[in-house]
Amino acid sequence: MKAKARRVILTWFVCVCLVFSTAVLGHAYSGILAFGDSLSDNGNADGFGIPTAPYSNGPVWVEYLAGPTGLNVPLFDMAYGGATTAYDNPAASLDYTGLNWQVDFYLANFSSQVSPSTLVTVWAGANDLFNGRDYDDAADNVGLALLKLATAGFQNFLVMGLPDVGATPQFNGTPYEAGATGWSMAFNAFLAAELAGLQAAFPANHFYSLDTFSLLNDVIADPGKYGFDNVTNTWLSRPPGDTGNYLFWDGVHPTTQAHGMIADYARVAVPEPATMLLLGLGLIGLAGARRFRR
Repeated sequence: MKAKARRVILTWFVCVCLVFSTAVLGHAYSGILAFGDSLSDNGNADGFGIPTAPYSNGPVWVEYLAGPTGLNVPLFDMAYGGATTAYDNPAASLDYTGLNWQVDFYLANFSSQVSPSTLVTVWAGANDLFNGRDYDDAADNVGLALLKLATAGFQNFLVMGLPDVGATPQFNGTPYEAGATGWSMAFNAFLAAELAGLQAAFPANHFYSLDTFSLLNDVIADPGKYGFDNVTNTWLSRPPGDTGNYLFWDGVHPTTQAHGMIADYARVAVPEPATMLLLGLGLIGLAGARRFRR
């Protein structure tokens, strides 16, 4: 067979594979399983003696990520407002509902739902800062939670770093600003080391991360670029009739508009396995074409 004919056949084969894989795989993630604190809580903390979730003026980021404009998959949310990275929840005077409690509870009660095609999201750490705990211990706790989940069989993770807590209205311009910023930075550095270790221990898994520290500071530096016109005050304290686009709902929590933005960046941070398969098929096609040119 002539080289030109071979190339035509190979191109046709790759195109068919691409179409077939897209149709069959569709949503490569079967669902989202969320762990963490108030930044991901869609109602679990109700009735535990702490303010009613969500801690925003609308849906939180994992709801957007799981929704029609995101991955369009079911959401199973285990996050609790006030949760630390350990087992406790000081905001509600509870010795449970913390991140590692959430993970242990899920694995003890829903182990039949463990699936390698689930996207697991983890966002915690701020409540450790608020309660005066060490950043290295908090990062270790997140690593432990991820280790439990990976050992159980989950393979796809999105781990959110801490934003610059010192830049939030509750801390900005106060004597605690520098300390909160430094704690956030140190936690993120230790968390990155935890993720690197987990990736080495589970080479077939995917440990994605999102740098919310840089994202928050970018938004504050150029709010108009991201669709915000107030990045210093809170939505809850807005004057009557103010329809501005606020970044912060209260002193530390984002508005639902900000949550939507976070979800958009999270969507980019987690390429679906189908996308990776398509890329692999494309590379095979290119390699084959080069081979036939020889």
